[in-house]
Amino acid sequence: MPKLFVHAREGTFTADARARVADALTDLGIACERLSDAPKVRAGIWVFFTDHLPTAIYSGGEIPTIPPIGLIVYALEGGMDGASKQRFIKDATKILHDNVGKDSDRIPIYIAINEVPEANWGMYGLQVSLATLRAAP
Repeated sequence: MPKLFVHAREGTFTADARARVADALTDLGIACERLSDAPKVRAGIWVFFTDHLPTAIYSGGEIPTIPPIGLIVYALEGGMDGASKQRFIKDATKILHDNVGKDSDRIPIYIAINEVPEANWGMYGLQVSLATLRAAP
């Protein structure tokens, strides 16, 4: 049940593009973590978009001419194996590129996957179990 945080320069994504990205990343997260596609599980996958002012992004100590997009992912430990992580990185990069618009092939996209032990993950006041999320009806 990943939580995904998209960081980009202000104006990078339109409202429609954000909706497409959120939907596609939700599907990708379910597939890569091998979760049940039950409505309750799907509703627990959150995508947050954070816009940054053009003067708030630096590369090499300077404001870049082509600012990057960062995708920070929090997922349950053991939810993705090596192949699933590779797929997630490849497919998420394409999803983001496909929804940016002009010069999308030149925009650097960085993805970090942070695995959180089940004991450290909670929702609705309870710890979360990967096995439960995979078996949800």
